[in-house]
Amino acid sequence: MHSAPRARFVDRLLKAAERTLRRLGERRARPLNRTLQTTITSAAAVGVTAATVWVWQSTDLTLAELSWWPLAVAFFVAAPASLVMRSVEYQLSARITAQKPTQYRSLNVAVISSSANLLPLPGSMIVTVRSLSEDGSTYGSALSAGAVPGLSWLSITGLVGGAALAIEGPAVLAAATIFGGLVAGIVATKLFRTTAPEERSVWLGVSIIAAEACWLLISALRLGLAVTALGIPIRPTQAVALSVAGALTVAIGFFPGGLGLREALLAGLSPLVGLEFDTGVLLSSVDRLVWLSFLAIACGVVVLTRRGSHDGAADL
Repeated sequence: MHSAPRARFVDRLLKAAERTLRRLGERRARPLNRTLQTTITSAAAVGVTAATVWVWQSTDLTLAELSWWPLAVAFFVAAPASLVMRSVEYQLSARITAQKPTQYRSLNVAVISSSANLLPLPGSMIVTVRSLSEDGSTYGSALSAGAVPGLSWLSITGLVGGAALAIEGPAVLAAATIFGGLVAGIVATKLFRTTAPEERSVWLGVSIIAAEACWLLISALRLGLAVTALGIPIRPTQAVALSVAGALTVAIGFFPGGLGLREALLAGLSPLVGLEFDTGVLLSSVDRLVWLSFLAIACGVVVLTRRGSHDGAADL
């Protein structure tokens, strides 16, 4: 008897929510003032430094237990490469919305978005979307454009990591990982087709795939260097298989930078790919220690070199 009024109420509620989301998607962000930009960047530097200290204390390792040359390669080669790839990702997201950000702005966004991943939410995505919106895109198009590279990375990691798991681990887990990669790839393709400009879309799509493939190689390299620093032999397929854990922490996104969760997933995967249980925890901690140390320095450089862009857009 009361079902009809209740159905009308629910229908009105859903339509109101749809109108609200549409209005939000059509809005653009206003650039942050310079004081707030510096405050946010400084807070990010402090947060990353604190996280670095926490990670080091949690490992219970000593400097004598680590080999220095893999750490040096990780710090001076792999970590900068990771930041460059984050910058390239932002550039590609911007191209999807017909923007052409400067290298300086892209690196700024890369540093701040990487630091924002320490927050208990998908911080990198939030920074990317806001930055694209500040430069003229609507929130809706910025959200779609920002999601395409991330979903593409999840897709490539799922497919390649799943193949590595098929070699090193159980077939069921490999099949589930490959299936997840296929789903992420389908969603990324749909978003790309509805958001990217028609002209040069093929070139842009190929560039995104190439960039995310490079991301996977760098992730595997970082894990390989971390485990080498610990003096534990590892095969390339094992390193690639373990990279699936990193993809899962990004996909879940509710833990600060995957702190604790990434270590737990790597610890669980390690025995499945022929490694000791505690190997995953240690190599994740060493990799995170090197990356956060580099990121803390990068945040400091951004604070010291901050300057306004020619069009007055925010640097973040």
